[in-house]
Amino acid sequence: MVMRADAVVVGAGVVGAAVAEALSREGRRVHVVEQGVPGGAVSGASLACIGTHMMDEDELPLLVWSCAAWRALAEHSPVFEYERCGQIRFLDHEHELASARHWIAMETGVGLGSRLIEPDEVRRIEPILKGPILAATWSPDDAVVNPFLAVRTLVAQARSRGATVQSGTAVSGLALEGGRVRGVETAAGRIEAGIVVLAGGPWTGRLAATAGIDLALVPRKAQCLATVARPPSIRRVVGACKAEGGVDAGYTQIQQARSGQILFNTVLAGGITADGGPDDIREADRLFMRDSIATLLRLFPDLADVDLLRSWVRYEAVTPDDRFLVGPAGPEGLYIAAGDGGTGFIRAPAVGRLIADHVAGREPSFRSDIYAPLRFAGAGRA
Repeated sequence: MVMRADAVVVGAGVVGAAVAEALSREGRRVHVVEQGVPGGAVSGASLACIGTHMMDEDELPLLVWSCAAWRALAEHSPVFEYERCGQIRFLDHEHELASARHWIAMETGVGLGSRLIEPDEVRRIEPILKGPILAATWSPDDAVVNPFLAVRTLVAQARSRGATVQSGTAVSGLALEGGRVRGVETAAGRIEAGIVVLAGGPWTGRLAATAGIDLALVPRKAQCLATVARPPSIRRVVGACKAEGGVDAGYTQIQQARSGQILFNTVLAGGITADGGPDDIREADRLFMRDSIATLLRLFPDLADVDLLRSWVRYEAVTPDDRFLVGPAGPEGLYIAAGDGGTGFIRAPAVGRLIADHVAGREPSFRSDIYAPLRFAGAGRA
């Protein structure tokens, strides 16, 4: 049986769900196709921090709008555990101060509330952070969400406007005719639509290739650890200052979920060692586990006796400049929304808005050239 829709969205992670919500909001009949279950890949594995701090100067207007969209959604659909907890970014070395001041000046220049704080104030804001640090930045408006519930909330919003969701169905390729897209092919049959949005994370490049499009997307391992549940301990999101050489040129993120589990990861330069891909999920790297635990205990020595409960691995799609691919690509009617580099939750509502703008043929709500899907054509891969 051939199904028909105005638009097919391939992928029901947070980006695909946000795209489906945005298109359905404009009255389009949307059909979402997901090879697993909504939020079941890297979106469900995310630490899902929503914020503007130390992100990207060119993207600030989009980030501010996207954070406001999450707040507005939380006011009407509080079930996805939106929590405005704020974010601390710690500094270990003097040379990181210049970077911290640069970010703060840029953000305060557009009305955001980040500031530099001394260790004594850090411990007033986050009392359990007792490890040695030089200073920190504080961004009070950043938030976290429950990733599974957030994806399901976006899907429910789209469904309330008539969207349909087909889980457990892999898309094998694009249906093309006369230089334009006509739908997608699946094992269950063709789904016809004049608009197709590929929002399949690290699988997006494979699908685009069936239309002869080479996207600069590569899969990157995303890993996380979680402790057993414990009483409320960590109040904020704790990360590292974004600076040249900061945290040995890697990153870290630590937070406590409402369940009581402490979620954390630290990836140092060269810390991702095992081969693999989105269809080949392996165990967390030993080096990653060692570095993550060492960072947690350095910052939070009171957690030395906490038991580790679990680890998980998924794959995210990244581009050479760590920015999304968003917009039309190749055959008429084909759009790309992928390449989040691990920050899809922050941008997802705005990505949905941009795709809706492109589909409607109107001026994009935000600067869109920095997300052009084919901007790396002929320039090599990440």
